[in-house]
Amino acid sequence: MARTTARPKAPPGPAPSLVRRVLGWLASIASLLGALGGGLVVGGGALYIWVPDLRPFALGVVLAGVGLLVLGAVAAFPAVKSAVTGRRGRLTLNALVLFALVTTILALLGFISFRNAQRVDTTATKQFTLAPQTIKVLRELPEPVRAVAFFVPTRADQARDRQRADDLLFEFARRSDKKFTYQFVDPEAEPSKARQMGVNQYPAVVFEAQESKRRHTVLIPPVTEQDFTSALLIVTGTQQKVVYFLTGHNERDITDVQENSQGFGFAARGLINDNYRIQPLNLSQAGRVPEDAAVLVVAGPKRDLLETERDILLNWLKGGGRALFLLDPDTPQTFKDLLRRWGVVLGEGTVVDQGSSVTGDPRTPVVQRVQYLDHTITNPLDVTFYPLATPVDILADYKRDPRKKPPWVDYTPLVSTSPRSWVTTDKERNEFLEGKDTPGPVVLGLVVEALAPVDEEPQRPSPREEQPMTSIVVVGDSDFATNKYYYAYTNSDLFLNAVNWLAKDYALISIRPKPVAFRELVMTRREFNFIRYSSWFLLPAAVAFLALIVWWRHR
Repeated sequence: MARTTARPKAPPGPAPSLVRRVLGWLASIASLLGALGGGLVVGGGALYIWVPDLRPFALGVVLAGVGLLVLGAVAAFPAVKSAVTGRRGRLTLNALVLFALVTTILALLGFISFRNAQRVDTTATKQFTLAPQTIKVLRELPEPVRAVAFFVPTRADQARDRQRADDLLFEFARRSDKKFTYQFVDPEAEPSKARQMGVNQYPAVVFEAQESKRRHTVLIPPVTEQDFTSALLIVTGTQQKVVYFLTGHNERDITDVQENSQGFGFAARGLINDNYRIQPLNLSQAGRVPEDAAVLVVAGPKRDLLETERDILLNWLKGGGRALFLLDPDTPQTFKDLLRRWGVVLGEGTVVDQGSSVTGDPRTPVVQRVQYLDHTITNPLDVTFYPLATPVDILADYKRDPRKKPPWVDYTPLVSTSPRSWVTTDKERNEFLEGKDTPGPVVLGLVVEALAPVDEEPQRPSPREEQPMTSIVVVGDSDFATNKYYYAYTNSDLFLNAVNWLAKDYALISIRPKPVAFRELVMTRREFNFIRYSSWFLLPAAVAFLALIVWWRHR
């Protein structure tokens, strides 16, 4: 009979501690903690970046996620240690370190580019580039200026103008060395702000000088760089000078604003944008040139001056008057006689230029950069052209013998035609005829600075008085500044620079912004379909083809 012996039972061990039980429980849910912590970090980070108003809450969410990740890592420390120190863990760690380095480098590049932003205007008309004159005004702001733009963001009909205004104001702020700031305000959400700024019609942009508290409101539309620049000049207290246009002799009409017309409406508007006040002047009615006249413009007169008008004009010029004469080949004799008193001769005939002219029209000389003579008026200019121009010159005696020129008169030529040009009185023939025509180059513009007419000795002023200096700019054409040609090339800048120089506003002499051209894309149905279907299928097909090549090489 077999005997069995009972094995003695092992004594019971000590019960696991509470800490061990908690760690064991945490280790069992470590994966859940990691997933939950990662989700909180990613979600909180996204809120922090894209919802600025919730940043305090988002920061708390991120911190909570980091806490859960740390807790999960502590609970599953052996597994984490094994994963990190193992072969796969080392490779994963290397990948994470590399990812962190690349992310850090990209973040640094983004930060540096944000702090040193550079913009490139690729449009053909450079419509997003500020004009040199605007940049000069912004850099020389005497006091800080703030602009408040009142737009309703939910109005679709204001969206385009709002975007255009935002682009312009951003450029203004960027170029002002922090002297210009701006903000957008919804006048329907903040009506008290609109009332405080005196705005009862919008969209509008209010410019306000921060120290002098001068304000100027620009109503929208249109949104133009010229209007914003003029507003800066007004609120910073730039004195508004008066430019008079002579009338009564069938001169160019400054109220004519029709496009492609022979009026001077665009030229007058250009002066207003340069912060001048424009007034017509009829000498027979006024009896004198007003004392506040900064410049008098004589644009293409067709009738003679009356004797009284001639005397008024002559005496005003003798007293230091400053005038711009834009004269055509058929200028009345009284105007020619007036200029002759200052040694200026307006030639007979029309300029023909076979070396540099508009294609098919040799009687419209085109002046390139190299053809300008050195002067403040013409130095910034690019190309200009002059339809049916007439020569402007000094007296023949002064040309033959410069010693005969009075010492109190000085002449500076501005514009010259090409060597293959001449002056002819024949209205049809465009070929040079020896003995009949006067060979060029021909001067088309001239500056005169004088203390008195050439046939009078200047009077000696008292010791306390300053000798008045007469300044005259003469251009042998007025068509170049008419509405039809005003915005062509730098024609408008020649006109405005001449007025700026005569008014002693030397800081304004520059190249001005041109109106934004409407550039419409016109295409046929076939071209439209090509663009549409190629954008739909061409790029995806190219990516699929590259993917196929990669698969083929690694299969």
